[in-house]
Amino acid sequence: MAEPVELDDDASGIERELAAAFPVGRWVDAGGREVRASVLARIAGSRPEPAWPMPGLRLRGARVVGQLNLGFTEVLFPLSLEDCDFAEAPGLWWADLGFTSLRRSRLPGLVAPNVAVRAHLRLDGCRFSGKVNLTGARLRGGLLLDGAELAEPGGVALDAQRIELGGDLRALDGFRATGRLQLFQATINGGVHLDGATIEGASSGVANEALDLDSATVRGGVFARNADIAGEISLRHATIGGVVTLTSSTVRNPGGVSLRMDRADVAGGVFLLNSRLVGEARMISTRIGRTIQLAGAVLDNAGGTALKATALNVDGSFEAGADSTGRAGLVANGVVNLVEASVTGPVLFEGARLDNPGGDSLSATGIRAGSVFNCCEGFTATGNVSVTSGRIASRLCFDRATLQSLSCSRADVNHLSMRFAVAPAGEVNLTHARVVLLQDDPATWPSALRLDGLTYQTLIPDLPPTERLGWLGREPRSVRPHPYQQLATAYRQLGHDEHARTVLLARQRRQTRSRSRAARAWGWLQDATVGYGYRPLRAVTWLLALLAIGSAVFAAHPPVAVNPGSSLRFNPVFYTLDLLLPIVGFGQEAAFEPAGAGQWLAYLLIAAGWTLATTAAAGFSRAITRT
Repeated sequence: MAEPVELDDDASGIERELAAAFPVGRWVDAGGREVRASVLARIAGSRPEPAWPMPGLRLRGARVVGQLNLGFTEVLFPLSLEDCDFAEAPGLWWADLGFTSLRRSRLPGLVAPNVAVRAHLRLDGCRFSGKVNLTGARLRGGLLLDGAELAEPGGVALDAQRIELGGDLRALDGFRATGRLQLFQATINGGVHLDGATIEGASSGVANEALDLDSATVRGGVFARNADIAGEISLRHATIGGVVTLTSSTVRNPGGVSLRMDRADVAGGVFLLNSRLVGEARMISTRIGRTIQLAGAVLDNAGGTALKATALNVDGSFEAGADSTGRAGLVANGVVNLVEASVTGPVLFEGARLDNPGGDSLSATGIRAGSVFNCCEGFTATGNVSVTSGRIASRLCFDRATLQSLSCSRADVNHLSMRFAVAPAGEVNLTHARVVLLQDDPATWPSALRLDGLTYQTLIPDLPPTERLGWLGREPRSVRPHPYQQLATAYRQLGHDEHARTVLLARQRRQTRSRSRAARAWGWLQDATVGYGYRPLRAVTWLLALLAIGSAVFAAHPPVAVNPGSSLRFNPVFYTLDLLLPIVGFGQEAAFEPAGAGQWLAYLLIAAGWTLATTAAAGFSRAITRT
């Protein structure tokens, strides 16, 4: 057994009892009596020979007077000062301690920068009325703060910058902090556990910071479920080996940033299920493994950005829709920004409500999705939805969605489904998008639809051209030839050549209406005669009609022979053909000369023949070169 520590003659009875209990590590209950901090320091600094039972300083229920100064002291045995009242903040700077416990004690603070603890540091249940300074501390075990209360209003309640923990940081069971928890560049081999915690952050400039884990390395996860946090949670440049979860928590920083995860690396996923974040949530250039889940979450930053996730990289799924457990989809007041984001799995917004009237509700320009991108089944956006220049490997779905407007310009999509719940009030822009399968519903076509440059292979449903021409007619700008050409191509791929010609004829008619009077007149003539080359039988019909009229008239009133002695006999049919066909000749026109009204008929037939020939040539040329 270790030798007792010798005390001065003025030592009190409780102090002598403590010295006597030290060699065997026996607990001493002070019952509210005073113990001088200098006596505790003398016992703690003693260096007993190794013995069994192990010595230890174990005191409960004392009023510690003076400052317990163990700076630069090596303590070789367990140090437990529990349920004690400290008059001054203990000084543990650069101390080298074994297992240390101040459980349920009341302290005006703790000054322990660069302290080394060879086991746990137990501060659970403590009440601190000043800063807890653990800057640069090195703990082989965990930092235990379950049920503790830290108070440094307007400042830093826990300063643990560059702390190194071999285990967890635990602050559960009603932990409360007034002031910022600062863990900048911390290295934590376990996890950060703040479930049920209440944190009221401290103002610093324009920021209101509650939890600072910037540049921290946490090999476990960061857990703050059912927590109430006033101020910003910051994990900039942090490396998290597990999950970050704020499930069922509230984080409030109105007008500022509620959650800042810019350029963080989170291997296990981010879970904001049923959480409420007031202020902007930021995940710029953040790398997330497995999943990000937002079902039941409310992101509230009205008039601003609710979620700024520019260049977000998710190696898994992005889930913001209603889920199988009954959670509703994400509710966002403000812009959800996924510009240039990359998601290897599905992007799900079923049942989500994105509220930002007059602006963008969902901005996903340049997004890359390796699976489906579902904004369907009750999805609602009061502002514009933009998937411009996005690449969706599978289906981009807006079935039964309610949208204000939609832009998929230059998007590359395998299957685009737009069977909206109601027709969008604003414009749907599909210009220069590339789609394999395009699916829509005539009942919910938007009033303004931009289709120039859109390419697709298949349209569902397979509607007759009379209906699809109404679809093309919703282009708000002047006529563009490409949408008609693309629709005709789609019909031809289905074997509907007649439908394709109907579409191309409609294109020519619409273009003609926008030209000069002379051009319109020439166009109308081509339409009436040969349907711009897409109705060649019209020319034959006109020719047969004129041939019948001319043959009948000239049979009843034959022209006079130019050379009465000629052996060529008059034939009214071939004579009429000679007049109608500018190139072909049967000798009848030169051999016979009409007179009177027959002469005027002959001129009319010649003019009609030239007109039919030129319009047919122009129409056939257009049909051949543009189809």
